[in-house]
Amino acid sequence: MSMLSQRQRWALLGGALALSLLLAVWPDGGDKGSRAVVEVEPRRHASAKPQEQAPVLLAMSIDTLQRGASGEGEDKEVKNIFAHQSWFVPPPPPKPAPPAPPPLPFSYLGKVIDGNQVTVFVTQGDRNLALKTGDVVDGVYRVDTIAPPMMTFTFLPLSMQQSLEIGGAN
Repeated sequence: MSMLSQRQRWALLGGALALSLLLAVWPDGGDKGSRAVVEVEPRRHASAKPQEQAPVLLAMSIDTLQRGASGEGEDKEVKNIFAHQSWFVPPPPPKPAPPAPPPLPFSYLGKVIDGNQVTVFVTQGDRNLALKTGDVVDGVYRVDTIAPPMMTFTFLPLSMQQSLEIGGAN
């Protein structure tokens, strides 16, 4: 196979450019199966052999160009193969905060210490209560410890402890 001269290469490139321009501006309303044919004829040289002088025909179906090279139906979804992809896995969402008991509904009034037994007087709304270790208030709060300066309750629905300041031992 002989090498093409520079003029022949430019002619082929010009023909390919003309074909691309023709296909870019081709009207969309053409008949199904219509074909675009561009003839690229290289310059003939006196020294060229007859088989090298044959014109080059480039043809492509307009339907094939519109559907893509696969020739499949027009409704096929096109997937972007260059879409952003990452191996980074985001951390899981934070766990919700555990439920917290409501604020203690008690207000400290006073205490009586009789030997090892301590009784604490508190108010709950409009009620006055005298509480000792182990007492349960309304099935919701249990008195766990009374050790001045703190009194510890357990909020039974959540099994969580809360403290109430009751002052020193005197």
